[in-house]
Amino acid sequence: MHYPFLVIDPRSGLQYRLTDTGLAELSLAPIPPEWSPGRAISEVPDPVWADSLANAPVETISAVTRALEDLVLATPDLRVPVVDHLSDSRAKRHLSALIGLWRTLGDGLPEGLAPLRHVLNLSNGRFLDPVPVVEGSLDPLAPAAMQTLYARLKEEFGSVPAAPRLRTAAVGSRLHALQGGVTAQQLEVAPLDDSLAFFGLRDPAAAADFTAARARALIDDGIPAREISVLTAGDPRQIARAFAAQGVPLSGLPAALPQRDIIGETALHLALAKRPPTPAMVLASLALSPLMPWSAQTGRDLSESLMGGDFRGAILTATPAHKELWDDIRASASSLAQLRFLLDRICDQLAQGDQVRARLPVPPGEGTPDWEAILRGILVMPPTSAEPDRNLEGVSLWSAHESPWRPCRHLIVTDFTDGFYPTRPRANPLFLDSEIAALREATGLALRGRAEGLAQGLSLFDQQMQAVTDSITFLVPWRDLSGGRLQPSAGLSLVARAITGVEDANDLITDLSRLSPGDWPVAHHHLPPLAEALELPETLDFLGHDLLSLRRKDDGTAKPQSPSRLETLLVSPLAWLLGEVGAEDMSWSAEELDVIAKGNIAHDVFEHIFLKDQSVPDPDTLAAAVPEAYERALVRHAGYLRSPSWEMERKGLEREIMAAALRWRDHLLALKAKIIGNEIWLAGEAHGINLHGKADAILELPDGALLIVDHKKSSTSGRRKRMEAGWDLQAGLYRDMIARPHRREGDGMDPLIGRKVAVAYHLMNDGGLLTSGLPLTDGSPARDMGDAVNEGAVEKLAERLAELGAGRVVLNTSEDEAFFKKEAGFTPYALTDGSAFVTAFIRQIEEK
Repeated sequence: MHYPFLVIDPRSGLQYRLTDTGLAELSLAPIPPEWSPGRAISEVPDPVWADSLANAPVETISAVTRALEDLVLATPDLRVPVVDHLSDSRAKRHLSALIGLWRTLGDGLPEGLAPLRHVLNLSNGRFLDPVPVVEGSLDPLAPAAMQTLYARLKEEFGSVPAAPRLRTAAVGSRLHALQGGVTAQQLEVAPLDDSLAFFGLRDPAAAADFTAARARALIDDGIPAREISVLTAGDPRQIARAFAAQGVPLSGLPAALPQRDIIGETALHLALAKRPPTPAMVLASLALSPLMPWSAQTGRDLSESLMGGDFRGAILTATPAHKELWDDIRASASSLAQLRFLLDRICDQLAQGDQVRARLPVPPGEGTPDWEAILRGILVMPPTSAEPDRNLEGVSLWSAHESPWRPCRHLIVTDFTDGFYPTRPRANPLFLDSEIAALREATGLALRGRAEGLAQGLSLFDQQMQAVTDSITFLVPWRDLSGGRLQPSAGLSLVARAITGVEDANDLITDLSRLSPGDWPVAHHHLPPLAEALELPETLDFLGHDLLSLRRKDDGTAKPQSPSRLETLLVSPLAWLLGEVGAEDMSWSAEELDVIAKGNIAHDVFEHIFLKDQSVPDPDTLAAAVPEAYERALVRHAGYLRSPSWEMERKGLEREIMAAALRWRDHLLALKAKIIGNEIWLAGEAHGINLHGKADAILELPDGALLIVDHKKSSTSGRRKRMEAGWDLQAGLYRDMIARPHRREGDGMDPLIGRKVAVAYHLMNDGGLLTSGLPLTDGSPARDMGDAVNEGAVEKLAERLAELGAGRVVLNTSEDEAFFKKEAGFTPYALTDGSAFVTAFIRQIEEK
């Protein structure tokens, strides 16, 4: 880090900004101990933040760490202060908690401060070289610790006058007007000139490309690279990429770009893998970890199979040690002893496994692991960068959070967006501004509140502009790299005060995306001509291929189709084909409580509370059975819902399932039905192809007929519209499988053969029961939808199967989505939520 004052090199006379590494070398400072407050915060939570830590551990650790670092900087000697004389108050309790945390950390200090404390305790005459300070260069808003360092160096080595500024911006220019202070009450006002420019670009990557091209253009015009600076607030990787592409050297780029804490991440993922049930993304992340003993390609293949639902790790079978490691990674731990045993075995096989194991705070003893405590205790450090490499001839890279380390003629601000320039002031996480003022008066601790933060941000913005003599180019990315919208910096309004004719500061920004490339100030990238779009064919032809036999069993026979696959075929033959060859879109995302997750949980609960060959449970029995079955279903399908942060969603879904169970009980009693099958696999033939699928429930009615029920975690209206339109398919296929079964030993279909079969949908959200083929008595809560609920769907399916038999895959048109929604009465998810590949092959048809 840079210190907020200048020193002078006695040999060269060069005045420069001192850094922590430079100070450590000059004073022979020892290697500092680790600074890891996160672990101390989570291991013994102070009552001040214990509740917050339990509900939001990551956010609480971040806030408390920030408050502690503010306290450290506010002490003049970087020593733990004594505040026993303070009267009891909220401020004292919070301050005492921070002081207790600091004592727990021992000699550790935030980054850049360990050499400072070493120097404050160093006797005179111990420096390798003298370090005189520059008179008047200390930032008046510098923290107390920095002011003490300045005084310490001045006391031993003295001070020298500041070097006269050789140049400022040209008098009369808009930059010169701003260099007196952006918040000055009176600014000289004039029209915009070449000393300031404002450009809007798509995102930080485009801004980095423009920055590098602008620097290259200046160099080509004869400006030395050392007289150009780039100012950025974030990760410099995009800038490093763009400047490397332009062949422009950078001075101030970290020797190594930010590195993730792979050891901490692996430790966290291992702990999550031991807590059942393990999320697929956790296992996929472990498969990709560079600490694993297998190759990177093997890790990618394994992770893809995991996200596809295959957890076995068959790809590792060729190397038994790797397969054994994977089995250990997948195994859950139900006791502390088992957890320690598995973690020890796993870490023995990992690169840097001893460091991973050291990050896993598993307590000794027996019993069940306290997962929340273990996970809170795992420290994952933010990305860290090496010290910057600086040279005389490269373009200077400045940090938005530090004073400029050398002046320049031309400055390019790469991210002139909200929150920077000036830096947005933040409240102290533990103290009110009034408490900060009271503590300063009582103890002398100069903690920072919002007012001090704002003053520091404005002062820093002034210093950055005052270090430029010719021009500043402000770049405003409209979106971040994840697509989120960005707003221009608040500093834009401050700068606009010096420019006449500006009603809205945003009008100063020239949006390059709205200009033709010929009008760009520099050609920051070249757009290749768009390839001429080829007209899509109506079909993809695979003559001579049996498209219905692409998926095969181990014995070489074709795998049967399922009702869900045939529904996809109905909507989009291309989406169906991609599924048959294993080329579906595989999106990686964190767990969420979507319709699929809700449906899986609800189906699981119903399977275990409405049991085969047992009487219909009464309400009291359901009230006791549903919570137990629900808890087991969460373990099997959505373990993340059991964490405190999902409490509202977890309880809400349980209420929904309880209400659905009571309504389903009423339907069973009204139908006088007996449950003779739950989640039963059926296999048979329909429409000339082999089928298999799992029926949610099979009921026996008083007349001996069967009712096949499909539970849907949805409402009645959508399914009713589809059945009324004649485009329902799924339940009818189960009826076909019973009519023309494929038998196997122990298939459980004996009680089903030869009976009259009706179908029904139970809509869990509102309790609707829609039937087909079942005559209903007057007053029945069910609704008969007639016998034509699948006429349109069956007709279209027969057409699709005939096309596949001829080796043709018909591509969708732009009219299909509207047809399925309006005419067929359902949302064609294979088109609306399908892969980009399916969307790319939709033929556009002009509206008539």
